[in-house]
Formats: sequence, structure tokens, C-alpha cells
Amino acid sequence: MRIVFVLLSAFILITDIASAGVAIKGKALYSAKFEPAPDIKTGKFKKACGAAVPDESLLVDNSGLKNVVITLSGKNLNGESKEATLNQKKCRYEPHVLAMKKESTLLITSSDPINHNIHTYSFENDPVNVMFVPNQEAQEQDMDEPEIIKVECDLHSWMTAWIVVTDNSYFSITGKQGSYEIADVPPGKYTLTAWHESLGSIEKEVTIADKESTIDFDFSHLTPGEE
Repeated sequence: MRIVFVLLSAFILITDIASAGVAIKGKALYSAKFEPAPDIKTGKFKKACGAAVPDESLLVDNSGLKNVVITLSGKNLNGESKEATLNQKKCRYEPHVLAMKKESTLLITSSDPINHNIHTYSFENDPVNVMFVPNQEAQEQDMDEPEIIKVECDLHSWMTAWIVVTDNSYFSITGKQGSYEIADVPPGKYTLTAWHESLGSIEKEVTIADKESTIDFDFSHLTPGEE
């Protein structure tokens, strides 16, 4: 009986390994020449916000493009819903770009000693238009439908962020060097989309088998603001 149990356990383990997904990795690239945007002066708010804040709409480091949202779409993709947090800190939204699966909860917080008015421009999900005062409790907002949402502060014009609500949990956001990774992707045919707030979207049809895939996205032919 023990031998049967051991053999059954081994079979289950081998089956799990065989059915486990593989990773999609790559980079988002931007090698075109452009003038980096200067820091934004905060004027009368400098005591609370600092004298200036960075413009985060196009961040490139050694051709690596930051804040590109990579999403996978196709059949049999779902995954877990997880809470995401958007903080208001030093008169910026942190993170500047976030992604979250539909039917997840957004937790909105503020670490600042001054007022903010967070305003989301959404169509598929309930919009947010809320004043935050210092030490206010966090607010929860359900995001039920996929869409790309712009976030602004009605009191500080430079404060912007983006929320990408996805169909499933197979997504990633590129870091400083433009790298991304989506783990445990089951074999199949999918559409892989890379979206950037200033450069627009690039789509690729991909077939994932049983080996790790490397897929890069080059935005160099695109002009900021003309997506």
C-alpha cells in the first residue's frame, strides 16, 4: 500500500511539473532622441512638496523604458485578485503607474501633510472624486471592469498617475531598466500588449510552449503624445 502511495505521489508531482507554466521575459526599449522633461516647480506648495517634482511621463535609462504595462490576453487566463495601493506622497502618486486585475480593490492613501483631491477619469468603473485631508483614513474602491484610468489631483495640476485594470493576473510593469517578467504562463496562443502612457500600445501575437520566452518591445518609432 505504501509503494502505491509513493508512486501516486510521484505521478502527481511529475504531472504538476509538466503542467506548470513558463515565464515570459523581455524589455521595453526606447532609443529615439528626445528631450527629457524638466522637473516641475511646485511654487507656493514647496514647503510641503519640495521645490520640484519629477515629470514621470517618459523615463528612459540606457534605452530601457520604465512604466510600460505588459498584459497577456487569451483563453483560460484568470488568476487571483489582489489589493493594490495608490499613495499620495510628497505631492506625487506612488506608484506613478499601477496594474491590477478586475474585481480587485484599490486602496487609496495619503502620506502628505496637506490636502489633495484625487480624481479618476474612468468610464467602466465608478469614478473617484474625493478630498483627502492629513491623517485621513484610507479609502477602498472596487475596480470591476478592465480599462485604463487616468488619475489627477484637482489641487495640484502636476500630479498624475495611471491605473491599468486588466482581465487577468498575467501582467507586469517594466522597471527602471525596462525589464519585465510574467510568470507561470500556461502553453497556448495569446496576445501580448505593451502600453505606455505617452507612446501608446504595441501588440504581438505569441505562442507559448514549454520553454521560457523572451519578447521585447521597441517603442523607438513612436513619438510621445502621438499614440
